[in-house]
Amino acid sequence: MQTRRPLRIGTRARLLWRGLRYRELLPFASVNGWLTVDEAIALYESARSLERSDALAVEIGCWQGKSSICLAKGLAQRPDARLVCIDPFDASGDEASSDEYRDRADTLQGPLRSTFEDNLTTAGVRDRVEVRPGLSHEVAADFDEPIDLLFLDGDHAYESILRDYQDWAPKLRPGGLLLMHDVVHEVHDGPRRVVEEVIERESFWTERRYVDSMFLARKSD
Repeated sequence: MQTRRPLRIGTRARLLWRGLRYRELLPFASVNGWLTVDEAIALYESARSLERSDALAVEIGCWQGKSSICLAKGLAQRPDARLVCIDPFDASGDEASSDEYRDRADTLQGPLRSTFEDNLTTAGVRDRVEVRPGLSHEVAADFDEPIDLLFLDGDHAYESILRDYQDWAPKLRPGGLLLMHDVVHEVHDGPRRVVEEVIERESFWTERRYVDSMFLARKSD
């Protein structure tokens, strides 16, 4: 008797299975990175939910633009909304991931930043994104605009993600959204510790929830 193999459904099919309204997210599936379909939708829907016509989203850690595309697509209905992407674009990372980042970067045809921008252009969102190359804490020192959505996905070492949180979360407007990737992860424990040891003890974070590995919360008024 022949054993049936389980049906394997590709990323694009899983995305469209959630609804045809998500077809504009299809470009994210072609970009190298780590993001589940449900996480992609969560980023997109979070950005779409921002009410200000000039909403500002900030992403810390962009890699090749997989999550950036989802955020930028979500902002597309707001005429003056924009996404600021911050990354050193040097394929660095914490101790647990730096080797994999370098190995993947070595397969690229050019600089990492060029690949990132090319992916945004292909997805049709390049004009929605402001790129600020550099380390997040260096950029934070001169960043004084209030933020409506903050996505933390940079260096996952505890000290680094804690610093990102402390540098950037105070810049969120009341009612703003905080999203943090890889909080539930078998290798990285930095994001989980920041959520459990810091965020969960702060009363001004409401509507807390998880989507796969991602933590989401709203800053109360």
